[in-house]
Amino acid sequence: MKFSTVFYAIFAVLVLHAILMVSKGYYLFNDIDIAMHLLGGFVMGMLALAIHHSASKNSNLKRVPAWYLYLFVVGFAMFIGVAWEAHEYLIDQTLTKWFDWPLSQLSLTDTMGDFLNDWVGATVCFFFFQRRT
Repeated sequence: MKFSTVFYAIFAVLVLHAILMVSKGYYLFNDIDIAMHLLGGFVMGMLALAIHHSASKNSNLKRVPAWYLYLFVVGFAMFIGVAWEAHEYLIDQTLTKWFDWPLSQLSLTDTMGDFLNDWVGATVCFFFFQRRT
């Protein structure tokens, strides 16, 4: 997978996120956060596949078991998902209080649901691109 394709996909998701933030779409459409986390997990899975493909070009990692590649893709996407949730927490503790914005993290249940959606997105990405690589 080419990095340029991955970066275009990530950019598209970030632009959609920015549009939803500016237009308050996250508060108008209750379940749009689920779709965004699924997309985020998917594009982070794409990035993990691109990184693995790039790293394995000139090494002995050309043939790795599918379970190893799956754990790499999902682990990478979940790492980014945890960092995103930490980012939301920091926003809630600072900017949200300073400017009286609505909360990003509504509850622990919401955060765990976000992690689940990140995992599902990365898993779908792995199975979608596994046949193509």
